[in-house]
Amino acid sequence: MAASSRAQVLDLYRAMLRESKHFSAYNYRMYAVRRIRDAFRENKSVKDPAEIQALVNKAKRDLEIIRRQVHIGQLYSTDKLIIENQEKPRT
Repeated sequence: MAASSRAQVLDLYRAMLRESKHFSAYNYRMYAVRRIRDAFRENKSVKDPAEIQALVNKAKRDLEIIRRQVHIGQLYSTDKLIIENQEKPRT
């Protein structure tokens, strides 16, 4: 993978993770993070530049979908789940 496309893919990966962490609902948030990580790991070994570009384009569309869903989710507030309210243990 060329250095520029590698950087582009990493930026896209980080942007998707960062944006998905803004989901207000815990279950959506955790599902999105898990799905993004799995999808990028699954396609880690792709070498064909045309296929890489197709995957990058799909990821860009998915990022826009995530942004829209986050915005819609923020319009409807929900209470936090018990699992979200737990404090992390101090070490």
